[in-house]
Amino acid sequence: MISLKLTQQSFWDNDVEGYIFLMRENLDSTSDMATLDKIEKDFYPQVKAILKKHKFNGQKNETFVLTAMRDGKLIQLIFAGVGKLDKSWDINLETLRRALASVVQRIKKLAIPTAVVALPEEKPFTISDTELLKQFAIIAHMADYEFSKFKSTPVTPWEGALFIEINPRCDKENYQAYLEQGDVIGKAINQARDWADSPPNIMTPTMLSEEARMIADAHNLKCTIFGREKALELGMGAFCAVDAGSDQDGKFVVLEYRTKKAGAPTIALCGKGITFDTGGISLKPSAGMTGMKFDMSGAAAVISTMNVVGKLCPDVNVVGLTPIVENMPSGKAARQDDVVKALNGKSIEIKNTDAEGRLVLSDTLCYAEKFYKPDIMIDIATLTGACSIALGHFYTAMLTRDENLSETLTKLGKITGDRVWRLPLEDDYKPAFSSEVADVSNTSSPAYMAGTIVGGAFLETFVDKARWAHLDIASTAHDVPGVNYMGKGATG
Repeated sequence: MISLKLTQQSFWDNDVEGYIFLMRENLDSTSDMATLDKIEKDFYPQVKAILKKHKFNGQKNETFVLTAMRDGKLIQLIFAGVGKLDKSWDINLETLRRALASVVQRIKKLAIPTAVVALPEEKPFTISDTELLKQFAIIAHMADYEFSKFKSTPVTPWEGALFIEINPRCDKENYQAYLEQGDVIGKAINQARDWADSPPNIMTPTMLSEEARMIADAHNLKCTIFGREKALELGMGAFCAVDAGSDQDGKFVVLEYRTKKAGAPTIALCGKGITFDTGGISLKPSAGMTGMKFDMSGAAAVISTMNVVGKLCPDVNVVGLTPIVENMPSGKAARQDDVVKALNGKSIEIKNTDAEGRLVLSDTLCYAEKFYKPDIMIDIATLTGACSIALGHFYTAMLTRDENLSETLTKLGKITGDRVWRLPLEDDYKPAFSSEVADVSNTSSPAYMAGTIVGGAFLETFVDKARWAHLDIASTAHDVPGVNYMGKGATG
């Protein structure tokens, strides 16, 4: 596991075995040339010629490693290209993320125990140095992640330290706080990935709910966990309909963080937690069932977020709610044509048991509003396969009628690299899930198409007063291609 440390020593004064250089294209920036001149003058003549010979030009996705001698010991010079950095600030920042990730993966592969990298100037990114430092920390952890716990041959863990150089005039205490934030967030993302990558015979509803309980115990969060019997008593018929088919007991998990700040707003985070989705009676084909262990990625994200909240103690109240069940076929399972009643009294006709996420979330949204009256409510769910068709793997679909919430989530997505794309949410889509026998149907008329939008519109009918946004992470929760710090499997 990588450890992250600040250093206010001059770059070359750090006694490490790896020196990392993030280089612009053509290596002609003032800072790049000064760096190369320093290397040539002090201990590695002709480094510019060597880089040229090996066709390292500072372009995006390029890396190159040189072994050198310094003060009688071998060191590694690790060069990574960041290109021209002439795009929008968020694209430049994403380029930097991927360059740093490639470096972390390279020093890990080479088993370099210690390395130093300088925090770049903030000008190409329009975010503060402290926020940039936080993003460095997050990406370093994400790039270090690998899932190998079920391999018969153990993978020897790499223990390395990355020193991040900051200006000696900076307030180190302030920078340390941001580094610790990034450290906490990066580790939590990897925890969510570990849960989602785990096989469904291991990461059962009971197991995931126990992980949530341990987080609550660690941070003194209020934890409520109940199953089918209590859910029936409360009137959560939609949740129970999905839970009915499995021999694994479903769990409804609520984690509560309360700030000491008076009058603070409340945010509710609702995460879909289907630990395995067969489709139920509307059984998926075999090929479509592979990867359905990732259908609890929304719940994993919410529970890990509560871990972050518990450690960082923000000045808002946060409630994490996760319905955690398996969707299985059996003689007890919900059927097509069944009608169930949600917590708010609204009846739902089940036309397809494979549209189970919106069923468990409908009761979750109702529960959040009934018992917590949140100012803002966000649900996170691998809800629709249509999302992958609409957006591919690089954007999460966002649906909301709240302009300010949309702008906030869009900006945060650019800062973190977890980008969202807003889809329309209008009344014209509501008739799509009308039913002749109930208030709504859990699937829509084919005439309306727009599966991701209609899924969000369905959920909106179970929101009363909260400012609400729906995030469909079906295409971003796992197997994102071409982004090195996400790798294979879950993204967190």
